[in-house]
Amino acid sequence: MIPYEFNAERFSRWMAYVLRHNPERYGLQIDRHGYVNVEEFMKIAQRRYPDLSVDQLKDLIASSGSARFELAGSLVRARYGHSIPVEPVGPPVEPPPQLYYGTEAARLEALLDGGLSPVDRRMLHLSVAAEEALSIARRKTEQPAVIRVLAREASQAGVSFYLEGAVYLASFVPARFLQREPLAVSSP
Repeated sequence: MIPYEFNAERFSRWMAYVLRHNPERYGLQIDRHGYVNVEEFMKIAQRRYPDLSVDQLKDLIASSGSARFELAGSLVRARYGHSIPVEPVGPPVEPPPQLYYGTEAARLEALLDGGLSPVDRRMLHLSVAAEEALSIARRKTEQPAVIRVLAREASQAGVSFYLEGAVYLASFVPARFLQREPLAVSSP
């Protein structure tokens, strides 16, 4: 049983760090899609969280709101957010007509002029709703902005999109498929 002081959010952040950015530091062998062996991951996790069981890990993964992680048989991975090289699991998908990207207002014009490319990740994370992109931007800045991505048009022009959980991924979106998304005035 996980002790009362177990903090699921803290564990999730640690798990994301290990699987997205630094599996080698912990001696984990990662495959080309970002999967590691669950048993090997559990050995590492139980050093920090001795009472954690595989069933509890499964429950934590199932309850993560944004489907950040995936269990596939004896393997586990972070679905998105990697700074290490990983390949998408599935083939490109047809995206919805529009997707959204949250950023800081100070970067808006440069992005609209130069296109979207990942900053500290391997792939762009695009949201299906402007409100979600705004919420993500507000985590990083007090002056957020949202870019509308004409995703269907970009896809038809050759931009590849991948779906991981509820997040669409792309490696680059040219400026011609980007528009400023008007923001409703509201408090955060």
